[in-house]
Amino acid sequence: MEAVARKSRQSKVTPETLEESRQLKALWDKRSQLSQAEFGERHEIGNQSAVAQFLSGKVPLSLKAARGFALGLGVDILEFSPRLAQEAAKTAALVQNPESDYVMVRRVSVTFSNGHGRVVYDDGEKPPLAFRREFLRSLGINDQHANVAGSAGSSNEPDIPDGAVLLIHTAEFARNHIHAGKFYAFRREGDLFVKKLYQQKDRTIRAVSANPDRDTYPDVLIDHRTDDFEMIGRVVWMGVQL
Repeated sequence: MEAVARKSRQSKVTPETLEESRQLKALWDKRSQLSQAEFGERHEIGNQSAVAQFLSGKVPLSLKAARGFALGLGVDILEFSPRLAQEAAKTAALVQNPESDYVMVRRVSVTFSNGHGRVVYDDGEKPPLAFRREFLRSLGINDQHANVAGSAGSSNEPDIPDGAVLLIHTAEFARNHIHAGKFYAFRREGDLFVKKLYQQKDRTIRAVSANPDRDTYPDVLIDHRTDDFEMIGRVVWMGVQL
């Protein structure tokens, strides 16, 4: 399978981001009652490694992670990151009232592998994309559980072209129930992928590329009970440049 870089190079570590992590770590030591793995899963920050890297400053805090930490620790983002508190305020100004026809969906700064042997890095935060609220509802998606991400490569062509933008449903039930032959975004062995998934009788998962070239893109069996595996969500829509 093709490898895709995580977020580590899309944001640069600076004295400011290191200070944010230092302040956050102090709050964590005082307030957290959960393990890093439990906290990350419950507050949608990521796995244990992601939580540890944010707390250590190895990876600068993202707005999503800051929101998760603030919620889980019972603090305001301002207490550890004035920078992200200001960004959150700007984002809030873009969010429509409940009667608005449109929802601004966050565009996460990672690129999912949709190719073979490619390593892709994103450069910084990207602006959110607007979706009609009624369209998200028709897909069964609450806007709080919607994220947009990029993809790269040809392993899923012609279904998902290289460079397509993907709408990912990240609610718990979307992550925990595999619909055979649907596309899912997931992390395996530290890399990010989009593949068609099939639940096998022995509870393993078969990941299949849409591209029919099986010599180049062979099926892969995943045992989520023993492999380093994390389901991120179901891919429900894509956008491509004509």
